[in-house]
Amino acid sequence: MQVFGQFIATVGWLGLALVASELGATLIHWLGQWVGFRLIGARIVRITGFRLQLSRVRGHWKLERPLTRHPHIVAAPPADAKRFNHAIYCFGGGLFNLLTVMLSLITLNQFKFSFDLWLFSFIIWIWVNTLKAAQLLPMNLHGYPTAGQEFRQARESTAAMTAAYVTACAAAVKVQTGSVRDLDASMIVMPRDGGNRNYLVVRQAWLILEWGLQHGLDTPELLAGLSRLEPSFNTLPPADLAKYLDATLYWNLVTNHRDHQIIAWYQDDGVQQLLRRYQPLAHYKLTAVYEWRVHQQPEQALALIEKGIKIAQRLHDEEEIAWLKALRVQVTA
Repeated sequence: MQVFGQFIATVGWLGLALVASELGATLIHWLGQWVGFRLIGARIVRITGFRLQLSRVRGHWKLERPLTRHPHIVAAPPADAKRFNHAIYCFGGGLFNLLTVMLSLITLNQFKFSFDLWLFSFIIWIWVNTLKAAQLLPMNLHGYPTAGQEFRQARESTAAMTAAYVTACAAAVKVQTGSVRDLDASMIVMPRDGGNRNYLVVRQAWLILEWGLQHGLDTPELLAGLSRLEPSFNTLPPADLAKYLDATLYWNLVTNHRDHQIIAWYQDDGVQQLLRRYQPLAHYKLTAVYEWRVHQQPEQALALIEKGIKIAQRLHDEEEIAWLKALRVQVTA
């Protein structure tokens, strides 16, 4: 029993070391991003992590509690696009974690640890920072691309780099105002010769759809612009793919475009599994519009909408609440 107790105690201390290392590595990552953003004139508008979120909403900092977000920082790029440094956006935090790993390895080489638990804890610290430096944890676990993938995609073409800048601006505007409506109209232009195999360009296409809907533009034309990029869907990171499939299915069904391809996508088990994992709240909105438009069951649709609103309120997802309420208005009209 004494040996078993020692084993449990050791495992407990190593678990504590892992948690402390993850917290410390994330703080170092944030510090690196903050320094990088300051150097290029970008402004931080959101810090998310550890089930807390600090956002700059309409000029004031607001503490929120999103329960499903991975640790990250959102920054508004400099107004002058020439100052936009995509490498800083991708590697600023990872560079600080890499420096931490190098300093830790030097320290490990200088000292001799007499107690193995301290050695194991130090190894955990180095390993967690190594993962942070590569942005493998937690990005890949949440289906998002690593910093290296983002950087490589942006370097493929001028259109991709433009898309990286525009979508970064859009993310910052959305944090501050709750929508992309206030984004400069000059950014809502798809660059020519952008190709349809680059997921940064697809992100900008989704942004155009969202911006156009908020300005009351013709939905079928917006969907046609997004559908031309369908060949690239299989190349998207899982989180992006789930987002664009959800948008494509939802807005086609809302506008009553129930062609065979849309129905087949909705009924595909792989698509449903992807949506449940990476867009779990979208399940209620998407199922509700399917029941309304395809099965002609508005009562079931309204029940799903109400359930979705309750869960979205519990998770503090204001954007999903707004979409569900807007759908409820259309169903009851």
